Amino acid sequence: MKVSRCPSSHRGVTFRAAHARGRRAISPIVATVLIVAVTLVASVAIAGFVFGVFGTSTNSAQVAVTAASLRSADFLTTNAGITFTCGAASGSFLTLSNTGTAGSQVTAATINWAGQTNSYSLAVGSTCTVGASGSASATQNMLFSSAKMLTVSATAGGTFTGSVTLASGAVLIFTGTFQ
Repeated sequence: MKVSRCPSSHRGVTFRAAHARGRRAISPIVATVLIVAVTLVASVAIAGFVFGVFGTSTNSAQVAVTAASLRSADFLTTNAGITFTCGAASGSFLTLSNTGTAGSQVTAATINWAGQTNSYSLAVGSTCTVGASGSASATQNMLFSSAKMLTVSATAGGTFTGSVTLASGAVLIFTGTFQ
């Protein structure tokens, strides 16, 4: 038995019969326009994600600890203080800089030394504002006077880590070496 294939039929249904049932493909021009449109939408979405076009805050603080100058003699177990103030750099201090468009308040700090975490708060009645970029207070110094206590006395050359907490809830991590 010989089977012949007829180019005008498929599984017993002729192409003319299938066309008569209303099955038609979209035109090549419409298909091309749809593909280009989908590609453009996808590329805009990806570019927005990669380059931060979407979801960026126009008014935010971008604060970082840019210097840590802590003297070991200021951080002894015999000292009693657990507060800091802000002002001109002197003694033991951390320098904070803001490159953002909004200011922020410093509320607390920690210093980790010899396996111990030591917490410091803003002195009562004082403020510590790190202003927006370009302002006079965009760079601020957190001052630790010579009465700052550690659980274990600091040693010159010893490495410490720590954090500074802002009113926004942001936590800035820093590291340094006692002088």
